[in-house]
Amino acid sequence: MGQYNGQNLIGADTFSKPVSGSDEPQQGGWFRTFTIAAYKPYFDIDTTDVLERIKDSLFPFRGTFTEKTAGNPDLYGPFWICTTLIFVAAAIGTFVTYVAHKLQNKKWEYDINLVTWSAGVFYGYVTIIPLGLYVILKYFSAPSGLAQLFCLYGYSLFVFIPALCLSIVPLEIFRWVIAGVAGFMSATFVALNLRTHIKSAGERWFLIVASIFLLQLALAVVLKLYLFTVTV
Repeated sequence: MGQYNGQNLIGADTFSKPVSGSDEPQQGGWFRTFTIAAYKPYFDIDTTDVLERIKDSLFPFRGTFTEKTAGNPDLYGPFWICTTLIFVAAAIGTFVTYVAHKLQNKKWEYDINLVTWSAGVFYGYVTIIPLGLYVILKYFSAPSGLAQLFCLYGYSLFVFIPALCLSIVPLEIFRWVIAGVAGFMSATFVALNLRTHIKSAGERWFLIVASIFLLQLALAVVLKLYLFTVTV
């Protein structure tokens, strides 16, 4: 995997990527962060590119995602992946719980908290973790672009969509296996794509990468306990 520097991992440290071909006046500094033009480039992406990035996220050992997206990180894919996860989690969770109750002839009630909880977990995770990592890398003088981190973490969650669908199978051991495999793939995808870049942080690079890996695995455990587990 090629060597990175602060620019080729993201292209820009904040939401300041210029809109190519735009006639709109460009505002500088932090004021631009609060304009629609600042975010428009991150949603200007072809369906083919999104599908290619999703495919890359399913082959975590390649570790080339950051190289491919360095010049054009997007937020479109991560947004729809998280949104899809929220509705899939709510739908699958509701269906599995409903079937389990009916099989035991017990009263079933729809739990709206499943939607709000899923939204908080997925949107919160893909926002807070990249922000925290961004600050940590800044501290260790290994700065990376915030948009690239959002992009990487967003696509890393795609594997949980098919995993949630497979959780319909009413076997607890199978659900644990599915959650574990999905968590391992997601964690490996993020860790390997950041490893080479984080090595510039000095001797602590391994601890940072290991923490990233374990945190992603922890997400899989949380999802297993609250979304893959059915209680009647």
